Amino acid sequence: MKIAFCDDDALCRSQLEELLAAYASERPDHNVSYTAFEYSDDVLDASARIGGFDLYILDIVLQNDISGIALGMRLREAGHEGKIVFLTSSEEYAIDSFKVKPYHYMMKPVGREPLFKLLDEIYEIVSHERHSNILIKTKESSLTIGYDSLLYAELVKRAIVYQLVGGKTVESTTLRTTFSEAMADLLTDRRFVLCGSGMLVNLHHVRSIEADSLLFRNGTRVYLGKKLCRDMRAEWNSFWFEEVSRK
Repeated sequence: MKIAFCDDDALCRSQLEELLAAYASERPDHNVSYTAFEYSDDVLDASARIGGFDLYILDIVLQNDISGIALGMRLREAGHEGKIVFLTSSEEYAIDSFKVKPYHYMMKPVGREPLFKLLDEIYEIVSHERHSNILIKTKESSLTIGYDSLLYAELVKRAIVYQLVGGKTVESTTLRTTFSEAMADLLTDRRFVLCGSGMLVNLHHVRSIEADSLLFRNGTRVYLGKKLCRDMRAEWNSFWFEEVSRK
């Protein structure tokens, strides 16, 4: 599990690094790595370079930089889906941070027991997500795509076109069953819902649902029409309500 933490207070960074070192030592099977950052730009650069971290622990108030909330938003806008945990000495920022969809908050100073419990929980989720992949047969070969990488899948003529987070598209071989049957495995995951008879959408990546279109967090826009957008808005609201309630 790859962890990034950002705090402009040297003492706080040192204390958290000691706790993470202890956690990594006591959980060798978790393959924990961690990197400390003082500035938000360094977090963004490192995330772009390695493809993102599994967990971001961000101080919500960075005195000499943008806020932890702003950093979380920039990570999301860049397509990084790692869990975000905010460190704070006050709960006054809770409403502002909701748009970032953080996994959790921790009050400073961070305690060993609550941190280890939270890391164990996140590790289990990250491990499960890593095993969530779909096998796609294309004309050239077969490849696996992680559920988190998929924005939406669309039936085009007799093939399925998969639109990925990074902008790439993958086209399947000719479909020999119905679209909904082909999407059956994905539909067992709450993130995915059918949109009409020929599209499947990953609700986790939807930023907003407008009058006649979906806007994804990477800037991709898909026009659906008003009726489908009304139906999708209800699904999207239900999905995020369940996510927040689960946490």
